[in-house]
Amino acid sequence: MSLTAKRFIVAVLSFLFLGSLLVVAFHESKKHREEAEPGPYITAENESCVDCHRRDNPALVMQWEDSRHAVGGIGCIDCHRAEEGDIDGWKHEGTYVSALVTPKDCAVCHATEYEQFAGSHHAKAGEILASLDNVLAEKAAGMPSTGNIADAVNGCWQCHGSIIKFKRDEQGNLLREGKEAKPVIDPDSWPNSGMGRLNPDGSKGSCHACHSRPSFQAKLSRSPENCGKCHMGPDHPQIEIYNESKHGIAFYANRAEMALDKVGDWVLGRDYSAAPTCATCHISPYMTPQGVYKANSHDVGERISWTLRPVVSTKLNMVVYTDGFKEDYPESRDLPAPGDTVDTEEKVVENEQLVAKTVQRTVDHIVTWQERRDNMKGACLNCHNDTYVDNFYKQFDDLVVLYNEKFAKPAKQFMTELKADGVLKADAPFEHHVQWVFWELWHHEGRRARHGASMMGPDYTHWHGMYEVSKHYYTEFLPAVIEAAATKSHALEEKYRIKVETLLAEEDHSWLKGLSPEEAEAMRREYQKRYNQ
Repeated sequence: MSLTAKRFIVAVLSFLFLGSLLVVAFHESKKHREEAEPGPYITAENESCVDCHRRDNPALVMQWEDSRHAVGGIGCIDCHRAEEGDIDGWKHEGTYVSALVTPKDCAVCHATEYEQFAGSHHAKAGEILASLDNVLAEKAAGMPSTGNIADAVNGCWQCHGSIIKFKRDEQGNLLREGKEAKPVIDPDSWPNSGMGRLNPDGSKGSCHACHSRPSFQAKLSRSPENCGKCHMGPDHPQIEIYNESKHGIAFYANRAEMALDKVGDWVLGRDYSAAPTCATCHISPYMTPQGVYKANSHDVGERISWTLRPVVSTKLNMVVYTDGFKEDYPESRDLPAPGDTVDTEEKVVENEQLVAKTVQRTVDHIVTWQERRDNMKGACLNCHNDTYVDNFYKQFDDLVVLYNEKFAKPAKQFMTELKADGVLKADAPFEHHVQWVFWELWHHEGRRARHGASMMGPDYTHWHGMYEVSKHYYTEFLPAVIEAAATKSHALEEKYRIKVETLLAEEDHSWLKGLSPEEAEAMRREYQKRYNQ
C-alpha cells in the first residue's frame, strides 16, 4: 500500500473518530442539560388547558412552562380549580374553575407562607378603602355625580387591593354571561393584583403581587424593582431612596453575583453577599454572626421597630394571638400579658362591603419593638460590625425624634385644637387650605424624610424631606392655621395668632428672626470664600 493511501486512511479514521467524539459530546451535553433543566410535566387533567391556551395565549403558556410549577406538574386546574357554588366559579369544559387565584388557593401547597402573610401589613393593605387616601381618589379626583372612581380603581387599588365585586341585576342576582354562565366580575374591582386585595373566599391579598404569575420566578420577588411597583412616589419613595443609597448602588453593580435565580432558600451570608435588597432586610433568611440560620417570613413588618406612616411616628410592639392574628401596639399603649383575653378589631368583607368586627382573642406572646429591631439588625450584621449598626440606628432614631418633636406633634396639636374650636369639621377633611398643607406635611414630606433616614438616602432625608417639611411648616402651615381660624371669628384669629407667635419664640424656631452675630459672620465669610461674592 502506498504512503499516500495510508495517509488517506489515517485521515479518514481520524475524521470518523473526531466525529464520534462530537456526537458523544453532544448527546452528553444534551443529557446533562435535560437533567439540569427538566421540562414541563403536563398532567392528563391539565393537557386540554395547555393545548387550548397554547393557541389562544401562547406567551402565557411559555411563562408557565419556564416555572417550577410546570416542572412539578402543577398546572392550570391545580390553581384555578373552583367548587360548585363558589361565587367566582363556573363550569368550563366540564370542570369548575375561577379566574381568581387567591392566597387560600396557594395555601394548599404553601400553608406556612399563607399563615405568615395573613397576619402581615401587606395583607391589610386593602383596608385603606375608608381612609383619607381613598377619599382623595374617589372624591377630590373622582366624579361623585356619575360614580366614576377611575382614579381609585387605576391608582390606589392597584397597589392596596380592591374588594372583588360582581355585577348584579336590579333584584341583586348575580349576572352571568355566555353558554357557560361565567360570573361577571365588576370591572372596577378586577383585574387587580393589589397586595391587600379582598377576595370572595374571605382571604386577603394576591400572591402574584410579588410572585408574578404564571412564571413565579424567584428573581422577581427578590429584586428591588418588584417592590418599587408600589413603594415609590411622593409619599413613600422607597425604591428611589434605595436607588440612591449605597445598598442600591452595590446591588445594580453586582446584580450578576446576587444568586437571584437560586432554587429554594436564598440566604444572606451563605448564598450571596454583594448587597441587600428589600426582601433581604424585610423577609428573607440570613445567617447570624454566630452562624445561626434565621428563617424567612412572609410577614413583611416583623422586623420593623418604628412606624413611619402616621403623623407622629412611634415604636411598635407586636401582640400575637393564639389563632395567629397579629396586632401592633404603639409604645404608649399598655401591653397585655400572654394568656390575657383581648377585644380585637378585624376588618372583613360582608355583602361586598368592608366592615369592622370585634373579636375576642387570647394573647399567645409579645414581640417587643427591641426584639423586632434585633431581628432587622441580624441582617445588617452580615456586612457591618455592631458599632456601625448601632450608630446607624442612633442617626435614624434622632431624625425621627427631630421630625416628631419639632414639627409633627405641634402641627397635630394645632389641628386638634382647630377641630375642638369648631373651625375644622370631621366630615370635611379638605375644606380648608390648612388641611391640604397638613396632609402633605406628614403624608408626603414627613414620610420622605423618615424613610430617607431609615434607608440611608441623604437626598431624600433632607432636600425631599426635612427641607420641604420646614419650608412648608413655616411658610404655609402656620399662616394657614391663622387663616382657617379667621373664617370662624376675629377672636379665634387672634387666639391662634398668639399661639403661633408663642411657638416661634421658642428656641428651636427663633432662628427665623436672625442668626447670632457669630453665625451670620461665619456664613458670610464662607459664602465669600466659596463663590468670591
